[in-house]
Amino acid sequence: MTLYIGSSVKRVEDLRFLTGKGRYIDDIYFPNMLYMAVLRSNYAWAKFKIDPKRVEERGFSVITFEDTKEFSPLPNFFVSDPKRVPKEYILAKDEAKYFGEPIGLVIGRDRYEVYDALELIDVDYEPREPITDPFKAIGPNSPTLHKELGSNIVYSDIFEYGEEPNDYNYIEKKIRYNRILPAPLETNGVIAEFDKISGNLTIYANTQVPQVFKTALGIIFNIPRSKVRIIVPDTGGGFGGKIFLKPIAMTALASIITGRPVKYIETRYEHIISAIHGPDRHYTAKILYKGDELVGAIIDLVEDFGAYLHTYQPLPILRQIYQLVGPYKMKYLKFRVSGVVTNKPPTGAYRGLGIPPAVLVLENLVKSVSKVSGIDEMELRMKNFIDKLPYEHITGAVYDSGNYREALKKLVSQLEVKDKDKYTGIGIAFALEPGSSLAFQTLVVNKPRTPYYEGVYMRMDSGGDVTVFLSTNTMGTGHETSISQVVADVLGIPIDDVKVILGDTAGPPGTGFYGSRFSVVGISAVYTAALKLKEKMREYLAKMFNVEKDEVKIDNGIVKISNKSFSIKEAVNMIYNRSYLIGNEIGLDVSVTINSYNVNIADDKRRVNFSTTYGVNAHGVVIKVDKDTGFIKILKYVVLSDCGTMINPMIVDGQLMGGTTMGIGASLLEKVEYDENGIPKQTSFADYWIPSAEEVPTFEIQHMISPSPFTPLGTKGVAEGGATVPPAAIINALEDILKKPIDRIEIPITPEYVLQLINDMS
Repeated sequence: MTLYIGSSVKRVEDLRFLTGKGRYIDDIYFPNMLYMAVLRSNYAWAKFKIDPKRVEERGFSVITFEDTKEFSPLPNFFVSDPKRVPKEYILAKDEAKYFGEPIGLVIGRDRYEVYDALELIDVDYEPREPITDPFKAIGPNSPTLHKELGSNIVYSDIFEYGEEPNDYNYIEKKIRYNRILPAPLETNGVIAEFDKISGNLTIYANTQVPQVFKTALGIIFNIPRSKVRIIVPDTGGGFGGKIFLKPIAMTALASIITGRPVKYIETRYEHIISAIHGPDRHYTAKILYKGDELVGAIIDLVEDFGAYLHTYQPLPILRQIYQLVGPYKMKYLKFRVSGVVTNKPPTGAYRGLGIPPAVLVLENLVKSVSKVSGIDEMELRMKNFIDKLPYEHITGAVYDSGNYREALKKLVSQLEVKDKDKYTGIGIAFALEPGSSLAFQTLVVNKPRTPYYEGVYMRMDSGGDVTVFLSTNTMGTGHETSISQVVADVLGIPIDDVKVILGDTAGPPGTGFYGSRFSVVGISAVYTAALKLKEKMREYLAKMFNVEKDEVKIDNGIVKISNKSFSIKEAVNMIYNRSYLIGNEIGLDVSVTINSYNVNIADDKRRVNFSTTYGVNAHGVVIKVDKDTGFIKILKYVVLSDCGTMINPMIVDGQLMGGTTMGIGASLLEKVEYDENGIPKQTSFADYWIPSAEEVPTFEIQHMISPSPFTPLGTKGVAEGGATVPPAAIINALEDILKKPIDRIEIPITPEYVLQLINDMS
């Protein structure tokens, strides 16, 4: 029998995708279905009045804020004091606060007609000068975006771990990390169907967090949670951009009001101007050192939230805390945060959930210490790496497994360059990827909550086939294959005998697909359920043959009882069809729900274990700068990953390639910026650049395997690892060329910025 765990099995879901048989949100139709288009503000800050008469005369329905008065604002689950959260309604109330904010909905029978109808709606605007600079937003003369809050600072905090040393040297930098887009292949899409008779609200949506948004919809519309169901079909990418409640809430509203199924598919233009953006950050960062010892860091962050707090804010801020000390034995961290609202779209849980900028901050500062002190970079890192794991850091993070020194040695051994000239540079960066959970939410929530769980229902029928149900879903990430591999391996059955059903809140409890948690919590739940099913089979067979359970052996798909042997299929058929030998209960079905392992809540010093596992992601890059144009060409890119036990190495490599490609895009190309009127300069892929095959090198991927002691299979997270490290590695390679620290860093690294640095060098 094949051992499936650890094998590069071809993905079981690919046949339907490659033959055009995938079922995405826009493939789903219902009789009597209506279509929705969103009327969006043409100004970044303006009062408005809508006159829908011309559109309604043509038979369209128009929904405005007046139709939503009985419903609640969009919830934020992670800020303790609701008085500090700007109220964001399904549709703007009298005043739009960013360009593209939804101010009305148009409903009709044809998708193209409803978009044409948008042009017929008369909107009278009274524009104001927008707030686009977060530093001006917190200045003494700035107007207040949300008057009821009295300030544009909506979140502020200080985190301090350890004791500040008395004597140290330091390097200080300004680091600007611009907002970027998730830009998945498939935009947000929703179908909502509200049944006025039963009160049931059924949603089809390509969301990443169906169970979380099931709760949110119940809160908004005052519907019992039991009457809300979210079903997630095949989905073309997420990257945090599908953790977006607004499209779902708007479509649900339209169905509740019209009493008919309503479909909404976000256009690419809408995604760029008004979907969830990646973090928009301004750091002042200082690293403290004594000789060759990295002592600590003092980090000040001004975070531009946009006009409102996304459902998951400020978690992307908090998740980076452990990474600001990273894999080094630093004894002190002070992290000050000011979260500011401006007239831009909200930022949220972009891939890496806030970590990529933190990796950039720490890893570039470490590089700069080497340059300033004259200490060899490898020697500096090796001296300061944590060398014994598990290790509890000053932040409370418990690093589980790995060998940081060996990982770095293996990475650097692949980075030798022949004929290196003055415009060729080598950069390395090292990051720890947290796998699973939102334990760090207890840093901001007064009432400790631990929604880190994931559930599985598993059933084996009389023919020996197994069906696995999870409410979590997949975004093209091969989850069906990985689940099938684990079940087939544990039970000793062919992988084709496993069927996986994902993404339905009518299934088991869970909290969704995000934060590199699937291989840590989801797969662990599947593995636990498969073992439980196997034990249940042994119990039934022991009763049937009147032997002790220990005498029933199941191995590699063969059941052995005394001197008798059966295949799994034969044994299961006997269980179902000779039930008189067992008793009344004969079903081979199990239910398992597990918490994330080894997580906790913050203590009185605000120390918390942020995650179950911490995988290793070490990247090395060789770049060449064109001294005339400032363009950076990547000559070589090496990824060293330690994600513990790999269920499917081929899928792991695919995740690393895709993530690293996104990280390169963030490093060199992708940027959402605004003019002085708060109007986005990027509105399509013609001016928002994502990397093509020409910009992306062939990746060299290396693996080390140190199973986590905290998960039953030794698995860790991997999906975010590629995306978190490239900005740090590439800026370090640029600093290698310049032969000195860069005082002001800006991501993405544009050709103009590079030319300026080169000119300063000469």
